[in-house]
Amino acid sequence: MNLNKWPKLADLLAGSYVLGTLRGRARLRFAHMLRSRPWLAARVAEWEDTLMPYSLQEPPIAPPHSVWQGVVAELPARAVNADIASHVSWWQKLGLWRAMSAGLALALVLLLLWPAPPRMPYMAVLNNTSGQAVWMLRANDHHMALVTMRSMSLPADKSLQLWAIVPGKKPISMGLLPTHPGRTPILITPDHLDMRSVALIAVTMEPEGGSPTGQPTTAILYKADILSTHLSS
Repeated sequence: MNLNKWPKLADLLAGSYVLGTLRGRARLRFAHMLRSRPWLAARVAEWEDTLMPYSLQEPPIAPPHSVWQGVVAELPARAVNADIASHVSWWQKLGLWRAMSAGLALALVLLLLWPAPPRMPYMAVLNNTSGQAVWMLRANDHHMALVTMRSMSLPADKSLQLWAIVPGKKPISMGLLPTHPGRTPILITPDHLDMRSVALIAVTMEPEGGSPTGQPTTAILYKADILSTHLSS
């Protein structure tokens, strides 16, 4: 795929790569592309600059001793020897685990204890009027993972509601948007949405708690195309 012809998709993939939600062979192909496309590497760097402050806000997390034991158990037999065992307590005394970022420690726990998340081949980024990315979402027909990257100020009696726009059909609510940085998993009712048919997503300002009619009651504030993150070889 020639990403030069698809700048929006390239930007979405760069953000997904930084977040770690681009996985498997697609991630390997994208990493290979970075070596020969400086402009794409620049977009990755921009996403890192945007997202890094939020990871640094989290306090360090020391994983339980059982996690370290699990790591040692997964090492090749030739590497598990008396020398490694003797250094375990030394590492703990130095407090190196506490110096690790919360994101790394949490990723290790998830890798060891939790199943892999569902594949989410559709992606979109919603920008504010200044062109800054505010929300990034990944989705399949059943789930949506939403990342809020910037705070949004709203009147106390208002909410921001996300809509899926399918040609020839009424807008479909995808839930209320958070207004503070963080990650939010959202369950999409399977009977309501086929992501392949969604042309774009849109945001409207509604009364607190969402539209009372089940349809947008105000004009669209922000919108973005839904793009597939599949990379052909």
